[in-house]
Amino acid sequence: MPARSVSPVAAQTSDWGVISREYAIKAAYLYNFGRYVTWPPEAFPSTAAPFVISLIGQDRTAPYLEKIARDGEIAGRSIVVQRLGTAEDFRPCHILFIGRHATAEQRLEILRRVGNLPVLVVGETPGFAQQDGIVNFYIAGNKIRFEINHEAAKQKGLRISAKLLALSKIVP
Repeated sequence: MPARSVSPVAAQTSDWGVISREYAIKAAYLYNFGRYVTWPPEAFPSTAAPFVISLIGQDRTAPYLEKIARDGEIAGRSIVVQRLGTAEDFRPCHILFIGRHATAEQRLEILRRVGNLPVLVVGETPGFAQQDGIVNFYIAGNKIRFEINHEAAKQKGLRISAKLLALSKIVP
């Protein structure tokens, strides 16, 4: 089965310049992040284990991501989407998206639980990539962009492709 790509570039803007389809675009980005990051072998309990994407504080992205997961795969693995109600619900995953509706306490607690696990932690709040996150969404010029803390990714054993890095703003 050929690799499937979901285009996040299909952002539509209204007459007022406000991004519509924000959540669908972020879901497409999350899927594509999985295609351009390499996890260490120990991140998967078996060769048949699925690729797990967890979400907390962002339920609007989940339906779009679940639709992508039904037909998609990442590195030959099926995709499982987990919605977390609280930080205590966290289980090891490959991508963790901490939405802007997560409280500061939830963000701190879930980041504590992630620790040094090889998890690509994605957020959407100002300064997230500089504060223990790896990827952070932001809006610039009516488009959804992202910044990457490449050093934080390397510390977790994640290898981010040069193609993905070239599309991002690199932050310390």
